Amino acid sequence: MTSQPVYFSKFFFSLIFVMLVACNHDDEKVEQKTVKVRAPQDVNASVKKEIESLLSKRINYTTLVLFEDTIKTLEFFKPILEKESPYFTDKGKTKPLADTLISIFKNARFYGLIPDDYHYTKLIKLQKKFFNPKDSLFDAFAIAESEVLLSDGLFKFGAHLNKGRFYPDSLLMEWNPKKLDSNWVDILQKGLATGNIRAAFDSLEPVHEGYKFLKLELKKYILQHENMKWDSVSFINVKDTALMYSQVKQRLIITGEYDSTVSGNDSVKLAKAIKKFQKTFNLEPDGKLGKYTKQALGYDKEKVIRQMEMALERWRWEPREFPKRYFWVNIPSADLHVWEYWKKKKIDTLVLFSKVVVGKPETPTPHSVKSKINYMLVYPYWNVPYSIAWKEILPAVQRDTSYLRRKGFEAVDSKGRVLDISKLRWKKFNKEYLPLKFRQRIGGDNSLGICKFNFHNKFGIYMHDTNSKRYFKTFYRYQSHGCIRLEKFVEAARFLIRDDTLKLPYDTLMNYFATPVQRQIDMKKPFQMYVKYYTVRADDSTGLHMYIDIYRRDEKMSRMAYKGK
Repeated sequence: MTSQPVYFSKFFFSLIFVMLVACNHDDEKVEQKTVKVRAPQDVNASVKKEIESLLSKRINYTTLVLFEDTIKTLEFFKPILEKESPYFTDKGKTKPLADTLISIFKNARFYGLIPDDYHYTKLIKLQKKFFNPKDSLFDAFAIAESEVLLSDGLFKFGAHLNKGRFYPDSLLMEWNPKKLDSNWVDILQKGLATGNIRAAFDSLEPVHEGYKFLKLELKKYILQHENMKWDSVSFINVKDTALMYSQVKQRLIITGEYDSTVSGNDSVKLAKAIKKFQKTFNLEPDGKLGKYTKQALGYDKEKVIRQMEMALERWRWEPREFPKRYFWVNIPSADLHVWEYWKKKKIDTLVLFSKVVVGKPETPTPHSVKSKINYMLVYPYWNVPYSIAWKEILPAVQRDTSYLRRKGFEAVDSKGRVLDISKLRWKKFNKEYLPLKFRQRIGGDNSLGICKFNFHNKFGIYMHDTNSKRYFKTFYRYQSHGCIRLEKFVEAARFLIRDDTLKLPYDTLMNYFATPVQRQIDMKKPFQMYVKYYTVRADDSTGLHMYIDIYRRDEKMSRMAYKGK
């Protein structure tokens, strides 16, 4: 009989960890001290002794608490320091490898990461304690502490570059070495051995073009705006509109959208500046301070940078390779890209672009879906979800039973049999008691339109045509209950059957679309589908594109990454 694995909740594991830390602090507390050494030739031996003492204070094989720093990569660097220490210093001076590492940590934001996550500030302070010119003494303890923090920073930085800091399907920070590329430790060890640690870090990063271009744009943005500072504009409880518009103007002057040389009075100039700003965030350029324009003006420089950082973080969650062909829906930009790998060019090529409508902030489209389109349903019924049934349709029917007829709905029982709506006692029905379902009949007026693209997912969402085409003409395409409405459904359907046109010619497909009869078209091979949440993206031809954080997911991630700051 084999033993069954025991699983612990993250909360329980965290509780155990805290208890261990507490116990460690009671019994094996690391004390801040100074170990003075006069002769340079004696420094290395003293540092080695202090490193051994520090490593002995570990909670377990993987974790060490060093004052306010929790060292989680101990299992990876402990063998290195046990074999050769000091590793990053010699006779009280940092080696070039240490200088390179500290420089990389200092510029961690160019990678979309945070310098102090890798002990940058602490390392700079410790370096100042290595040697005291007043008494000509070295501090072996400060050097030893620096050795441990440099080691941890190195492996932590490599891990974060490789697969990020978050558990992808939630907003939980995590440390999970098992998710990293299997050779990540070997890569870093080789970088240490050769002294080429930058190349080692580079090889651990995502290889996707979207990541590379965004990383370049982030660095460019940081450097271009290094000497600029602007505050967010608040629109909460505004009583003085003249002051509000003055603040908007000052904000747009700083960031360059307001041009005093254009013709017109100040109101005209401000409207033009707002339009220019709106284009930056892919908002409708109407020159008005609408809901989402106000949200965008609420971004100061730091928040803009952090939004780019969160996009780089999301790229680190992606697989190393994508399929040869795939659908990619991005929620913040409300669009679909269909990509195909072209062997001749050896790159993914955009073969179809379409606008989509995604969920409202109160009924969001799931932000991280990986699935496969397995069939198309031509002229589908719309089986109304329970939440919409009792929130929206039932109240409308209770006010006027003709609503069902006008909207093309049927009431069906649990076995799918159509009920006589004139004989139902609608006033008795409510959220707790609704013994029927609503179904919208097939046809051009159906909310799902002519074609539904089905892909398995635990959220019960799908992609479909729509009878509400007007939303595709707007920038604010966050209007659905969670499903994805597709503008170019015909082109998408044609692409999906491209490998099966002998069985289903294009002309036959178009005939199906023109004939209101329900048909299911199974895919010859299920087609990969991704639903993602990127508020920033970049490419080599059109540069940087920013979008409103419509569900405020990046905002929540950022608060976690920066510990609420």
